Amino acid sequence: MSDSRWQTLEQHPELSWARYKVPNFASNCMVLKHGEGQWTVLSPGQELLDNWPGANDTVTTLNIVMPNGFHYMGASAWQARYPNARLFASRQAIARLTSKGLRNILPLEDGQLALPADYQWLLPPGHRAGDVWLCKRSEHGNLWITCDSFLNYARYSHQPVARLLQKTLNAAPGLKISQVVKWFILTQRSAFKTWALQRLADFPPQLLLPSHGELDQAANLAERLQQLLERRL
Repeated sequence: MSDSRWQTLEQHPELSWARYKVPNFASNCMVLKHGEGQWTVLSPGQELLDNWPGANDTVTTLNIVMPNGFHYMGASAWQARYPNARLFASRQAIARLTSKGLRNILPLEDGQLALPADYQWLLPPGHRAGDVWLCKRSEHGNLWITCDSFLNYARYSHQPVARLLQKTLNAAPGLKISQVVKWFILTQRSAFKTWALQRLADFPPQLLLPSHGELDQAANLAERLQQLLERRL
């Protein structure tokens, strides 16, 4: 996927995503359309402001969600463009986000951000960064949008620093739980593992869109996620 090129899944037309750059890496921004002029932006990228799907829309409601304490770099730019936007994050992430200068962040746990039918927020336990997942149950295939819990880079980066880090941290290629997440982000690996395996049993995903990497819609996705969790944690 090339930078700044928005993509949409035929079976989930309300959702679009595009890639933006952060230091040494690339991240995905996801936007969810609730209705006419109503949008939620997940992991906002500043460079995507001019061409996101709602850029030419009359935006009446904009929710900006930072899916953990580290995905905040574009939030101020989006809020400057849309002053009435509301900021959201998990309670676990709010303290760190506030230390970065963001204010009036609402906790997702309070239920003030209503989602379209079949969507729900999931908040993994034992996660220092306060990861938030956006998931959808669907007859067309259950969808998981995760933050830093999983990575899915198709190949090693061509950028030397990023490539070295990916190799050192076991962060690529393919579906991964990086060493950073395993050793520094997960404060309770057993609790996270048990919770994630139960979610797989409850509604296994047919599509996975992590904040870092490519969409995974392989037929054996749920099986591979289960094997990854059991092997790495």
